[in-house]
Amino acid sequence: MTARQTAIAAGADLKWLTNSAALLRRPIRYTPHSARWWGLVRILTGKLGLSLKAAADAATARLGHADSRSPVRASTDPSGAASLVVDLPRYDSIFLANLSRALLHETPRRRGRTKDPIAGREAVSAAKRYGIDLGLIQASLDRTPAKRLALLEENAAFVRAARRSSR
Repeated sequence: MTARQTAIAAGADLKWLTNSAALLRRPIRYTPHSARWWGLVRILTGKLGLSLKAAADAATARLGHADSRSPVRASTDPSGAASLVVDLPRYDSIFLANLSRALLHETPRRRGRTKDPIAGREAVSAAKRYGIDLGLIQASLDRTPAKRLALLEENAAFVRAARRSSR
């Protein structure tokens, strides 16, 4: 993954991601697992107002939990009056949609044509199976470029003469 893809999968700006990594002194790994962790940290800081350190601790505690089907308390105050519960299946559905968008729409395109020599042979064999007679095409390809150009000029002259005679 690229840095931009990681940021999109995490649902964050690239600038927020790099600044948060610097504040936490945590390297950014461009993997889906890391993007999932950063996405949860982003939700906890941006939507719930937790500090970056508290959100990082809560995300680590929640994503390290073995049972992923039930909501789990990621953080609780000492008195037990308030707690933070993370519903991981719901978060994962949001994260996977972001990851899909990042991988499909933000993948850098390669320049030039794709190199697939087998595709041409498969197209010819598919045309033969379909019943197309490739004899004229093969005969034309057997000629030199100069002979093909001369034949093209003869055909163009014939079409011009046919148009003149029809008027």
